[in-house]
Amino acid sequence: MRLSNFHLVVSSFAAVAGVALAAYQTLAPASAPPQPPVAVTVAVEPPKTAGDAEPAAAKSDQEVSIATAALDLAHGASFTAALKDGSQTRYNFADLFDGRPESFLVFGAPDRELNILVNFNSQTAQPVTALEYAPPPGAASGRLATIVDVMVLPEGQMEATGRPVMSFSLQTSQGSQTFAIPGNASGKGLWLRIAGPQGAETVAVGDFHVLREQVAP
Repeated sequence: MRLSNFHLVVSSFAAVAGVALAAYQTLAPASAPPQPPVAVTVAVEPPKTAGDAEPAAAKSDQEVSIATAALDLAHGASFTAALKDGSQTRYNFADLFDGRPESFLVFGAPDRELNILVNFNSQTAQPVTALEYAPPPGAASGRLATIVDVMVLPEGQMEATGRPVMSFSLQTSQGSQTFAIPGNASGKGLWLRIAGPQGAETVAVGDFHVLREQVAP
């Protein structure tokens, strides 16, 4: 009897389950068709060897070069002694500004230095941006000029405070060197003081250029 009751319960449960499943299949919304599988492709980069070079990065900034032109203010200038020492009768100061290395100047006793005024050939003040110097070729280094002091002379009356004096060391090896004149200095001339090493009996001085540099047209 107990076994028959168990079979009856099982049969009843199966019948209820079958009815519930049929009802779900009838009332449930139609299922969407199966989606195709998603294909995933993975690219694997081959390992780099020591000889492989990284590609150069593109530069976004471009180098800009500005062309400049230089005018030698010493061309057409006049040259006199800055001191009343008679030196302009003993030396031709123009030899220091003619652009010819072979026409250098040699001074000696009683002069231990040269003080020269360079008067520009201009009616108005000129900006002086640089001074260029080249020692004389073939002269012994022990008797070459070693220092130059420079002052840009103003137009008209000099102020009570004067003007700044710039001092530069002159090279004794061959080649040229350029000294920048700072401060936007303008004037109608220069005062130059040129000296050599202590104890030298004679001092050889090379070639100078007084430059006004500007942006090229």
